[in-house]
Amino acid sequence: MDEIKTGTTTLGLIYKDGVVLAADKRVTAGNLVFSHFEKIDRLSNSIGVTIAGSVADVQALVKIMKSEIALYEVRSGTKMNTQAAAGLFATILFNNRFSLVPSGFIIGGYDVAPEIYSLDTAGSKIPSKYTSSGSGSVITLGVLESEYQDNLDFNSAVKLAHRAISTSIKRDVYTGDGIDIVIIDKLGYRKLTEQEITKILAQK
Repeated sequence: MDEIKTGTTTLGLIYKDGVVLAADKRVTAGNLVFSHFEKIDRLSNSIGVTIAGSVADVQALVKIMKSEIALYEVRSGTKMNTQAAAGLFATILFNNRFSLVPSGFIIGGYDVAPEIYSLDTAGSKIPSKYTSSGSGSVITLGVLESEYQDNLDFNSAVKLAHRAISTSIKRDVYTGDGIDIVIIDKLGYRKLTEQEITKILAQK
């Protein structure tokens, strides 16, 4: 069987009070499609990551990151902040850059303020107010570029994230099968339910 890939479209954006991470749910292996794969993962109660690329590689990397963050917090007695987590992940990616299938990651978190970093398998780390990764990222970035504003409120940020991923679902064959949305703010990491998303989208 062909290597299973998330194909995918994921995004992260900063709003007034936190971070929104969003992703579709489709994975592929050649011409086969597998639905309902979660591409947003919790690294800690204040940090999340989106994944795009080879499923085996990204799952192993996320597992390593979770272990490293937990170990750091046990040893230091303090929480790892978002910038440090992104730096650690970038170092792990750089050290393994010749053995990994090209992948993309977005780390988002909230410490004293919301932060987002885009990472790739070469080990680069780029801070941004909004970013996207995966096969539909060009489409998603077009929506974000035209509609993103500083200091978006919560509902506007969720609507924008949903609209951007939805646009990729319409145009990118490797993106589809629903949308997951995660919020990270001063209260921590929280995945929105489908009912919550529907309610927000219905508001004017």
